[in-house]
Amino acid sequence: MAILFDWKRENSASANFMLSAAAWLVIGVTFGLILALEFVFPDIFKGVPWLVFGRLRQAHVNTVLFAWLSGAMMGLWLYIVPRLTGRRIWSELIGNISAAAWNISLAVGIVGLLAAQSQSREYAEMIYAVDIAVMVVLLLNLVNIWMTVAHRVEPKLYVSMWYIIGTVMWFPLLYFIGNVMWAPPTGALTGVNDTIFNWFYGHNVLGLWFTTGLLAVVYYIVPRETQTPLYSHFLSLIAFWGIAFFYTGVGAHHLLWAPIPYWLKTVAVAESFGMVIPVMAFMFNILLTMRGNWAKIRVSVPLLYVITGWAAYILVSYQGSHQAIRGINELTHFTQYVPGHAHLALLFFSASVIMGGIYYVIPRIYDCEIWSKRMARAQYAFYLIGFFAFFMGFFLTGITQGSAWVHQGLPVWTVLPGLRPYMALRVIGGVLVVTSFVMFAINVFATVRVRRHVELPGERIPLAEEVSAS
Repeated sequence: MAILFDWKRENSASANFMLSAAAWLVIGVTFGLILALEFVFPDIFKGVPWLVFGRLRQAHVNTVLFAWLSGAMMGLWLYIVPRLTGRRIWSELIGNISAAAWNISLAVGIVGLLAAQSQSREYAEMIYAVDIAVMVVLLLNLVNIWMTVAHRVEPKLYVSMWYIIGTVMWFPLLYFIGNVMWAPPTGALTGVNDTIFNWFYGHNVLGLWFTTGLLAVVYYIVPRETQTPLYSHFLSLIAFWGIAFFYTGVGAHHLLWAPIPYWLKTVAVAESFGMVIPVMAFMFNILLTMRGNWAKIRVSVPLLYVITGWAAYILVSYQGSHQAIRGINELTHFTQYVPGHAHLALLFFSASVIMGGIYYVIPRIYDCEIWSKRMARAQYAFYLIGFFAFFMGFFLTGITQGSAWVHQGLPVWTVLPGLRPYMALRVIGGVLVVTSFVMFAINVFATVRVRRHVELPGERIPLAEEVSAS
């Protein structure tokens, strides 16, 4: 584990981000399983303030969004960028300081949420001091990646670099606006304006952070693992600029029944359907790159997970566009269908790509093979079965709620007893998903610990040294 402590060693920052994220994953999904149990047995943790639903839900969301998914994604970037620029990361030291600061600040924020220290805004719950620390890390990451690109040896920018460069540039601005950081200590505006800002931010955490950041990983790993050039850089351009143009305004489709300007609702609906264009471009680009290569999924664990994430992205994108239709939105709004959609995006699309990315990168950092490919495939089976059981629990609950409220005019409390079987299905699926993620964490840490040496071709970059003075 020496790489964890040698802060100037090549790839140490990447490894530290990913390994700490794998540890956070187990914590975050454990929080989620406890929440699922509370839906079935509301009084199971009665009298334990740290496990009250309102506190635990915020801790779960922020642990998964930032400590697990974001930390792992930044670790993947710090591996991918040097390989696409021909230059070691500008400053390994800055990367490691960023990893340490990221984990410390999020630990403070998550413990604070469990202790009821919250700003009570969706995806922006952590206290103002933590927001400052997060912004500092995002800016350090921006500088580190942009300086690496500025000193690159490779003159051409591959498509993954477009996505990474754009993501690290626009997300700090998005985080600043969404957390209303010019208004401490509340981090909020007044009235309906705060709702508009909150959902501009909340939806773009997925669209302009995870989507763009993780499509970069897909574009990198699929050609590498299939040994096939990307089908079309033109389609990549359409997808990139389509996301950048259409995604920014879709957040207001969560507010179609709120007293916000009607033109803003119309823009949100139109842009939600405009997203079909970049999604189709991305879908066909990867589909045609995979042509003749589908059998490689049987032998490549990273490719198996990344292609699963590709399919999940298509599903969640089309589902999201259809949720923007006013008639469908009326049925699903305020129901469990909406968090089901969020889990499809974060638990299925994002987590699949990240697990595939980590299974690809960690063995190459440590010059070894995955500790147990059999465990990785067994984990995949638990993950797939568990997720769809889990998702169907959300889906059936949401459709039942919406139908009863909208079409039958029933009050909320009369519907609750009939939802219990669907809530139980979520627990069953959740147990399988948590088991899968624990297996993943064990496999990753065992890979690093055991390190069965093997040469993995085509990944080392002795082209140039790091260029910062650190």
